[in-house]
Amino acid sequence: MSDLAQAALISGGIFAVVMLTQFGRRANRTMSALRPIIMVVLVGYGYLAGAPTDPTSVKVYLGAVGVGLIFAAGAVAFTRVEVDRLTGKAYTICGLGFVAVWLVAVAARLVFIWLVENNLWARNEFGTFMISNHVDFAVIAPFFVIWALTMVLARVAVVQLRIRLAVLTESTPVVAVPQERVSVGR
Repeated sequence: MSDLAQAALISGGIFAVVMLTQFGRRANRTMSALRPIIMVVLVGYGYLAGAPTDPTSVKVYLGAVGVGLIFAAGAVAFTRVEVDRLTGKAYTICGLGFVAVWLVAVAARLVFIWLVENNLWARNEFGTFMISNHVDFAVIAPFFVIWALTMVLARVAVVQLRIRLAVLTESTPVVAVPQERVSVGR
């Protein structure tokens, strides 16, 4: 299996985990934030440990972080946060816009991979670009992994911040006011 195909599988796996754990209305629990962070650490360490680290490769990775932040902003834009005033519990709501952002990100990766592997013109143009810019071909798969992991981490960070702010603004406890009894005809 090529590095590019492997990156596509990892991106698809991350997409599946994100959809299974984030789509819809979800209570914010400790594991809501820890699960994606643990996933990022494990995938990042396991997959990126041997990635090239020369200055040009680092610039490519910074580009991946930039792309990941753009897509994370889209995912955050389609993530609502609400706090139940009675219980103080926070919830996230991710709908079809959230899914669309993730699908566009995964589709962009897959289209790129397909073009480079199956289209002679795209392969030649990409190869020429890589060679003329002295970019190691071994940075391609890490680029996609860093992009996906940045999307996950940045979204978790911003959503957790929004939850904390929402909880603070909703921290005034709701107190049930006893109803006065009105008697008629006394």
